[in-house]
Amino acid sequence: MALTDHSDLYGSFHERGMNRIFEHVRAKRPSLFNYGTQWVADRWEERLCCPVEVAPEVLQRNNPVVTVEGHLPVPGTGGVYGLNWAMQVADVRIDIHPGDGGLPKELGGELHDQQLSLFVKICAGVGCPGPRAFEQFPPAPQPPFEIPGSEDRDKPDRDHDKDDLPRDEPPALPVTLPVEELACFELDVYATAHAEVRGPAHARTVELVLDGLEIVDIAPEGLENSLECYLETMLRYVVMPRLRILLPVFVFDLPLGLGSVAVSAAPAPAHNPALEDDQLKVFVDMEVTP
Repeated sequence: MALTDHSDLYGSFHERGMNRIFEHVRAKRPSLFNYGTQWVADRWEERLCCPVEVAPEVLQRNNPVVTVEGHLPVPGTGGVYGLNWAMQVADVRIDIHPGDGGLPKELGGELHDQQLSLFVKICAGVGCPGPRAFEQFPPAPQPPFEIPGSEDRDKPDRDHDKDDLPRDEPPALPVTLPVEELACFELDVYATAHAEVRGPAHARTVELVLDGLEIVDIAPEGLENSLECYLETMLRYVVMPRLRILLPVFVFDLPLGLGSVAVSAAPAPAHNPALEDDQLKVFVDMEVTP
Protein backbone atom coordinates (compact mmCIF):
# COMPACT_ATOMS: atom_id res chain seq x y z
CA MET A 1 0.00 0.00 0.00
CA ALA A 2 1.37 3.41 -0.97
CA LEU A 3 2.17 5.81 1.83
CA THR A 4 -0.14 8.41 0.23
CA ASP A 5 -3.19 6.14 0.00
CA HIS A 6 -4.65 7.98 3.03
CA SER A 7 -3.38 11.47 2.21
CA ASP A 8 -2.09 13.75 -0.52
CA LEU A 9 1.35 14.32 1.00
CA TYR A 10 3.57 12.23 3.27
CA GLY A 11 6.68 13.11 5.24
CA SER A 12 8.84 11.32 7.79
CA PHE A 13 11.68 12.11 10.16
CA HIS A 14 14.02 9.31 11.27
CA GLU A 15 15.12 9.07 14.91
CA ARG A 16 18.77 9.20 13.83
CA GLY A 17 18.14 12.65 12.34
CA MET A 18 16.51 13.86 15.56
CA ASN A 19 19.41 12.64 17.68
CA ARG A 20 21.89 14.25 15.32
CA ILE A 21 20.06 17.56 15.70
CA PHE A 22 20.25 17.26 19.50
CA GLU A 23 24.02 16.74 19.26
CA HIS A 24 24.38 19.73 16.94
CA VAL A 25 22.33 22.05 19.15
CA ARG A 26 24.20 20.98 22.31
CA ALA A 27 27.50 21.95 20.64
CA LYS A 28 26.22 25.20 19.11
CA ARG A 29 24.10 26.38 22.08
CA PRO A 30 25.69 24.79 25.16
CA SER A 31 24.14 27.35 27.50
CA LEU A 32 20.76 25.70 26.90
CA PHE A 33 22.07 22.48 28.45
CA ASN A 34 24.49 23.68 31.19
CA TYR A 35 23.49 25.69 34.26
CA GLY A 36 25.35 26.77 37.37
CA THR A 37 26.62 29.59 39.54
CA GLN A 38 29.09 32.24 38.40
CA TRP A 39 31.92 30.32 40.08
CA VAL A 40 31.19 27.36 37.79
CA ALA A 41 30.84 29.52 34.67
CA ASP A 42 34.17 31.30 35.25
CA ARG A 43 36.15 28.08 34.75
CA TRP A 44 33.61 25.68 33.30
CA GLU A 45 36.23 23.42 31.69
CA GLU A 46 37.46 22.40 35.15
CA ARG A 47 34.39 22.80 37.32
CA LEU A 48 31.51 21.24 35.41
CA CYS A 49 30.79 17.66 36.36
CA CYS A 50 30.75 16.25 32.80
CA PRO A 51 32.85 17.35 29.82
CA VAL A 52 31.15 19.60 27.29
CA GLU A 53 31.60 19.48 23.53
CA VAL A 54 31.57 23.11 22.38
CA ALA A 55 31.69 24.27 18.76
CA PRO A 56 34.77 26.49 18.10
CA GLU A 57 32.64 29.46 16.99
CA VAL A 58 30.95 29.57 20.41
CA LEU A 59 34.29 30.37 22.06
CA GLN A 60 35.44 32.64 19.22
CA ARG A 61 32.36 34.83 19.68
CA ASN A 62 32.55 34.68 23.50
CA ASN A 63 29.09 33.15 23.69
CA PRO A 64 28.23 31.65 27.08
CA VAL A 65 28.75 27.95 27.73
CA VAL A 66 26.97 27.98 31.10
CA THR A 67 23.76 29.82 31.92
CA VAL A 68 24.48 31.60 35.21
CA GLU A 69 21.91 31.11 37.97
CA GLY A 70 21.76 32.16 41.61
CA HIS A 71 23.24 30.07 44.39
CA LEU A 72 21.44 27.21 46.11
CA PRO A 73 20.11 28.90 49.27
CA VAL A 74 20.73 27.51 52.73
CA PRO A 75 17.30 27.52 54.45
CA GLY A 76 17.15 29.46 57.69
CA THR A 77 19.87 31.97 56.82
CA GLY A 78 17.48 34.53 55.39
CA GLY A 79 18.92 34.09 51.90
CA VAL A 80 22.36 35.31 53.06
CA TYR A 81 24.30 32.09 52.54
CA GLY A 82 24.15 29.71 49.59
CA LEU A 83 26.06 26.93 47.84
CA ASN A 84 27.62 26.65 44.41
CA TRP A 85 25.98 24.12 42.10
CA ALA A 86 25.82 22.93 38.52
CA MET A 87 23.33 20.93 36.45
CA GLN A 88 23.91 19.61 32.93
CA VAL A 89 21.88 17.74 30.36
CA ALA A 90 24.86 15.71 29.17
CA ASP A 91 23.07 13.45 26.69
CA VAL A 92 19.66 13.26 25.02
CA ARG A 93 18.46 10.41 22.81
CA ILE A 94 15.09 9.58 21.23
CA ASP A 95 14.08 6.04 20.30
CA ILE A 96 10.88 5.42 18.29
CA HIS A 97 8.96 2.14 18.11
CA PRO A 98 9.97 -0.67 17.65
CA GLY A 99 12.98 0.57 19.63
CA ASP A 100 16.31 -1.00 20.40
CA GLY A 101 15.39 -2.31 23.86
CA GLY A 102 17.16 -1.26 27.00
CA LEU A 103 14.21 0.33 28.75
CA PRO A 104 14.09 -0.21 32.53
CA LYS A 105 11.78 -3.01 33.62
CA GLU A 106 9.66 -0.42 35.47
CA LEU A 107 8.70 0.95 32.01
CA GLY A 108 8.02 -2.48 30.54
CA GLY A 109 11.46 -3.19 29.08
CA GLU A 110 10.39 -2.36 25.52
CA LEU A 111 8.29 0.16 23.62
CA HIS A 112 4.65 -0.42 22.84
CA ASP A 113 3.02 0.39 19.52
CA GLN A 114 3.02 4.15 18.71
CA GLN A 115 5.40 4.99 21.56
CA LEU A 116 8.75 6.72 21.77
CA SER A 117 11.29 6.76 24.57
CA LEU A 118 13.51 9.59 25.71
CA PHE A 119 16.82 9.02 27.48
CA VAL A 120 18.45 11.92 29.36
CA LYS A 121 21.74 11.80 31.26
CA ILE A 122 21.90 14.49 33.92
CA CYS A 123 25.19 15.50 35.53
CA ALA A 124 24.91 17.65 38.63
CA GLY A 125 26.89 18.67 41.66
CA VAL A 126 26.81 20.78 44.80
CA GLY A 127 29.75 22.65 46.31
CA CYS A 128 30.13 21.53 49.92
CA PRO A 129 32.10 24.10 51.99
CA GLY A 130 35.08 22.97 54.02
CA PRO A 131 36.13 23.89 57.59
CA ARG A 132 37.93 27.06 56.45
CA ALA A 133 34.75 28.37 54.80
CA PHE A 134 32.74 27.73 57.96
CA GLU A 135 35.35 29.65 59.99
CA GLN A 136 35.46 32.55 57.56
CA PHE A 137 31.67 32.84 57.37
CA PRO A 138 30.22 31.94 60.78
CA PRO A 139 26.48 31.77 61.40
CA ALA A 140 24.74 34.89 62.64
CA PRO A 141 24.90 35.26 66.46
CA GLN A 142 21.88 33.91 68.28
CA PRO A 143 20.14 35.63 71.21
CA PRO A 144 21.32 34.50 74.67
CA PHE A 145 19.50 31.70 76.46
CA GLU A 146 16.96 32.64 79.09
CA ILE A 147 17.73 30.83 82.36
CA PRO A 148 14.56 29.49 84.06
CA GLY A 149 13.76 31.29 87.33
CA SER A 150 15.89 34.31 86.55
CA GLU A 151 13.14 36.52 85.18
CA ASP A 152 13.10 38.87 88.21
CA ARG A 153 16.78 38.64 89.19
CA ASP A 154 19.16 41.45 88.35
CA LYS A 155 16.90 42.66 85.59
CA PRO A 156 18.56 46.09 85.12
CA ASP A 157 22.05 44.55 85.02
CA ARG A 158 20.96 41.87 82.52
CA ASP A 159 19.49 44.50 80.22
CA HIS A 160 22.75 46.47 80.44
CA ASP A 161 24.77 43.33 79.66
CA LYS A 162 22.61 42.62 76.62
CA ASP A 163 23.40 46.05 75.23
CA ASP A 164 27.13 45.38 75.64
CA LEU A 165 27.08 42.07 73.75
CA PRO A 166 29.07 42.11 70.51
CA ARG A 167 26.78 42.10 67.51
CA ASP A 168 28.50 40.56 64.49
CA GLU A 169 26.01 41.15 61.73
CA PRO A 170 25.90 38.67 58.85
CA PRO A 171 27.00 39.95 55.45
CA ALA A 172 24.55 42.38 53.92
CA LEU A 173 24.79 40.79 50.46
CA PRO A 174 24.17 37.11 49.65
CA VAL A 175 27.33 35.05 50.04
CA THR A 176 28.06 31.92 48.02
CA LEU A 177 30.26 29.85 50.31
CA PRO A 178 33.65 29.13 48.70
CA VAL A 179 34.63 25.63 47.62
CA GLU A 180 37.40 23.96 45.66
CA GLU A 181 35.25 21.57 43.64
CA LEU A 182 31.73 20.19 43.30
CA ALA A 183 30.55 16.87 44.71
CA CYS A 184 29.20 15.41 41.46
CA PHE A 185 26.68 12.71 40.62
CA GLU A 186 24.89 11.41 37.52
CA LEU A 187 21.28 10.44 36.87
CA ASP A 188 20.03 8.29 33.99
CA VAL A 189 16.41 9.22 33.28
CA TYR A 190 14.11 7.30 30.91
CA ALA A 191 10.66 8.44 29.83
CA THR A 192 8.06 7.00 27.47
CA ALA A 193 5.43 9.00 25.61
CA HIS A 194 3.01 8.90 22.71
CA ALA A 195 1.62 11.57 20.38
CA GLU A 196 -1.96 12.78 20.24
CA VAL A 197 -3.81 15.31 18.11
CA ARG A 198 -6.10 17.44 20.25
CA GLY A 199 -8.34 20.44 19.87
CA PRO A 200 -11.00 21.56 17.36
CA ALA A 201 -10.51 21.15 13.60
CA HIS A 202 -9.45 24.78 13.09
CA ALA A 203 -6.81 24.71 15.85
CA ARG A 204 -5.50 21.18 16.25
CA THR A 205 -2.26 20.60 18.09
CA VAL A 206 0.12 17.66 18.16
CA GLU A 207 1.10 16.95 21.76
CA LEU A 208 3.41 14.48 23.43
CA VAL A 209 1.70 12.68 26.31
CA LEU A 210 3.92 11.27 29.04
CA ASP A 211 3.31 7.57 29.75
CA GLY A 212 5.99 6.83 32.34
CA LEU A 213 9.26 8.00 33.87
CA GLU A 214 12.05 6.13 35.65
CA ILE A 215 15.35 7.14 37.23
CA VAL A 216 17.79 4.24 37.23
CA ASP A 217 19.26 2.81 40.42
CA ILE A 218 18.86 5.36 43.20
CA ALA A 219 18.65 4.37 46.84
CA PRO A 220 16.77 4.57 49.09
CA GLU A 221 13.51 3.94 47.26
CA GLY A 222 11.79 6.94 48.81
CA LEU A 223 14.45 9.30 47.44
CA GLU A 224 14.07 7.81 43.96
CA ASN A 225 10.28 8.11 44.10
CA SER A 226 10.50 11.73 45.24
CA LEU A 227 12.88 12.71 42.44
CA GLU A 228 10.74 10.90 39.87
CA CYS A 229 7.65 12.68 41.17
CA TYR A 230 9.37 16.06 40.88
CA LEU A 231 10.69 15.39 37.36
CA GLU A 232 7.35 14.04 36.16
CA THR A 233 5.54 17.09 37.51
CA MET A 234 8.02 19.39 35.77
CA LEU A 235 7.63 17.49 32.49
CA ARG A 236 3.83 17.60 32.61
CA TYR A 237 3.52 21.26 33.63
CA VAL A 238 6.59 22.84 31.98
CA VAL A 239 8.19 20.76 29.22
CA MET A 240 5.31 18.92 27.54
CA PRO A 241 3.04 21.99 27.08
CA ARG A 242 5.92 23.73 25.26
CA LEU A 243 6.35 20.82 22.84
CA ARG A 244 2.93 21.24 21.28
CA ILE A 245 2.83 21.89 17.52
CA LEU A 246 -0.11 23.81 16.09
CA LEU A 247 -1.65 22.29 12.95
CA PRO A 248 -3.57 25.15 11.37
CA VAL A 249 -5.05 25.05 7.89
CA PHE A 250 -2.51 26.74 5.62
CA VAL A 251 -3.93 28.52 2.56
CA PHE A 252 -1.77 29.43 -0.44
CA ASP A 253 -3.04 31.56 -3.32
CA LEU A 254 -2.32 30.17 -6.78
CA PRO A 255 -1.02 32.43 -9.58
CA LEU A 256 -3.11 33.54 -12.60
CA GLY A 257 -6.32 33.51 -10.60
CA LEU A 258 -6.42 29.71 -10.42
CA GLY A 259 -7.76 29.76 -6.85
CA SER A 260 -6.03 28.65 -3.66
CA VAL A 261 -4.68 25.54 -1.99
CA ALA A 262 -5.61 24.61 1.59
CA VAL A 263 -3.17 22.32 3.42
CA SER A 264 -4.23 20.52 6.60
CA ALA A 265 -3.51 17.37 8.57
CA ALA A 266 -5.12 14.29 7.06
CA PRO A 267 -7.82 12.62 9.17
CA ALA A 268 -6.47 9.17 8.19
CA PRO A 269 -4.71 6.84 8.81
CA ALA A 270 -5.57 6.00 12.40
CA HIS A 271 -2.35 7.53 13.78
CA ASN A 272 -1.26 10.90 12.48
CA PRO A 273 1.46 11.66 13.33
CA ALA A 274 2.55 8.03 13.56
CA LEU A 275 5.43 6.77 15.71
CA GLU A 276 6.60 3.61 13.98
CA ASP A 277 9.46 2.07 12.00
CA ASP A 278 11.94 4.29 13.93
CA GLN A 279 10.29 7.32 12.31
CA LEU A 280 7.90 10.16 12.97
CA LYS A 281 5.42 10.04 10.07
CA VAL A 282 3.10 12.86 9.07
CA PHE A 283 0.19 12.68 6.59
CA VAL A 284 -1.16 15.89 5.01
CA ASP A 285 -4.18 16.65 2.79
CA MET A 286 -4.38 19.33 0.08
CA GLU A 287 -7.54 20.84 -1.34
CA VAL A 288 -7.77 23.24 -4.30
CA THR A 289 -10.58 25.79 -4.04
CA PRO A 290 -11.72 28.25 -6.72
